Amino acid sequence: MTSYNNAGLSHMDVEAKLNAVGSAQRERLAFIDFALYFLGEVTRKDLIDRFAVGHAATTRDFALYKEIAPDNLKLDMRSKKYYKQPEFCPVFNLDLKKTLATISLGYGDGFSGHQDFPIQCESPTSLTVPRTPIMAALCEGIYRNKLLEVEYISTSSGKGQRVIAPHSLVDSGNRWHVRSFDRKNNQFMDVVCNRVISVTILDEEPTAEERIEADRQWQKYIEVELIPHPRQGNPEAIELDYEMKDGKLVIEVRAALAGYLLRKWEVDCSEDGRLHEFVGYQLALANPQSLYQVNSATLAPGYRSKEH
Repeated sequence: MTSYNNAGLSHMDVEAKLNAVGSAQRERLAFIDFALYFLGEVTRKDLIDRFAVGHAATTRDFALYKEIAPDNLKLDMRSKKYYKQPEFCPVFNLDLKKTLATISLGYGDGFSGHQDFPIQCESPTSLTVPRTPIMAALCEGIYRNKLLEVEYISTSSGKGQRVIAPHSLVDSGNRWHVRSFDRKNNQFMDVVCNRVISVTILDEEPTAEERIEADRQWQKYIEVELIPHPRQGNPEAIELDYEMKDGKLVIEVRAALAGYLLRKWEVDCSEDGRLHEFVGYQLALANPQSLYQVNSATLAPGYRSKEH
């Protein structure tokens, strides 16, 4: 089903056009729609590389997409790129959870249609699913290396405007963040996507001090050593759960993300292992010194720095 509601063909005419084409071309049209929505631009080479089709096929694809949604894109003859227009309205409905999986894991294997997995699989319901237009604008800002003006609600300062330079998306396991340089606080920080109310893409690129290369906590990697909690009975079971070797699991992680990892997996980072008494933690951090000068360590369960 489509959601296109812009100037051009009617909803029924769009459905008729899409139903008349093969599944392979429909998938390529959906890719054009996706790239415009989330990246702000698309080229013929993108389709050729993604689907291994020829120039003639891509010519037909873009001609049909422009017939369906003439106000969605415009070709820049100099760069040979099709750019999203202000009147853009997506042709295809998006399942955002699958879209976020595409962003984090890459494009799928090319199969079209839907087929249920033969084994029933359940997972905890996600309580924080970001809004599609917000995620699309954040992705476009990252992809095009542009500054963003966002209306944001902070737990400390409330609602306000700020200019950020985003460089990466982060799925903490519980919610999505966009790693950015925040001009208001003059530092790199994690902007919670659900707290972004609106986004305006500015025609300005970040300075050298605001780019990913200058994000020291992002560029820095540390090794955390996870072990079965010393107060946990039958440590062999925990070692088997996490495929530990020699009684520990060593993980290399960005300093900026270490706290999220330790919190997601409920790792007791206290010096005396006291959290197990209250919650029954199965894992403990064997090398808490690895969190020294790691900003995200404030998220690590039970961790207290020497300075604190």
